[in-house]
Amino acid sequence: MAKSIASINSLLVNIKTANNPLLITLQQQGFDIQASLGSEQEYSVKTLINAINNLAIQLLTVTADREQFIQRTSFVERIEIESCLKGILTCLQQTTQTLSEIHSTDYQCDDKQTLFYDLADGSRGYLKLLDAVHFIELIKPYFRILENITTQKRIHALSSILETVLSKAELAEAEKGNEINLQPEQALKFSQ
Repeated sequence: MAKSIASINSLLVNIKTANNPLLITLQQQGFDIQASLGSEQEYSVKTLINAINNLAIQLLTVTADREQFIQRTSFVERIEIESCLKGILTCLQQTTQTLSEIHSTDYQCDDKQTLFYDLADGSRGYLKLLDAVHFIELIKPYFRILENITTQKRIHALSSILETVLSKAELAEAEKGNEINLQPEQALKFSQ
């Protein structure tokens, strides 16, 4: 059980590390970061990279509470999440590797197909970042379930805060009532 969570956390840290410089590198090498991709053109290159970053941050937050994460997921689900994260990491690493390789050669970014490029020798390639969309789609159902953990934590925290505020308000009201009751007694003492 702890092994799957440790592996997931390690993958998430590696994903964050690989993903951070990618947007700038793509821009510097001439790729259009506003170009659409995905089966329904639901992402741009920029929003895909941001989605990967947000996914990593939110899953790191959820997995920080190991007990809740284990209670809310089965071993099979954790293995599936781990597999999707491995796929995303591989896409990021291969994209970074390809960018470093084509940077030193003559290539042309394809204006019609997102993240495709043509090399001077006539060969054509694409950046594996495109394949990350597939893994994001596979992990979405699990991600939605895990968001409930975060939501429940927030509700619990807000409930605790509300209880504290109400308790303090009740205490202040009770003390205020005591002051009113004490005033006639004090007036009687002063009159004697």
